[in-house]
Amino acid sequence: MDDLRPDRTAITTVTALGSLLGHHGGDYLVQPDWCARHKQQRTRTGRTALAVHAATYALTQAVTKSVFYQVAGARVPVIAQLAGAVAEGVLHAVIDDGSLLARFADMTGKRGFHDRAAGGVNGRMLLDQAAHHQLQIPAGTAVTVAVTLAVTARRARNNRRGVR
Repeated sequence: MDDLRPDRTAITTVTALGSLLGHHGGDYLVQPDWCARHKQQRTRTGRTALAVHAATYALTQAVTKSVFYQVAGARVPVIAQLAGAVAEGVLHAVIDDGSLLARFADMTGKRGFHDRAAGGVNGRMLLDQAAHHQLQIPAGTAVTVAVTLAVTARRARNNRRGVR
């Protein structure tokens, strides 16, 4: 990758792959059972559980993607990595809150599937994971790539002008 013009395809690919694998780590390996049990409750405890989960999730995402960038030799500015992690953490919390997913199930006729949530792998969990994969991960990837391109374009302009 050239210092002034990042390989957009490589950064997109490495970010998306790191995000997908970081997602599973953050959602299943790192999330405490306490957060999983309480994060959809409309109480102070529930909000705290959701916030803790979103924060540990975003941190897991950031670490996983950082390792992927290092292994791939991809130069992704720290600000772009942070922006992507924040975008994913916020969207993850919105999805895990459950309210929008329930509305989606109502609007699309999937309420019966959504409500089969007695435990284990169930309809609500599958809809939740689909939303993470279809909305959150692409959005976080897009933010990371956009910020990377903006930062490197600014650096290139400054280099042409002799600004440090």
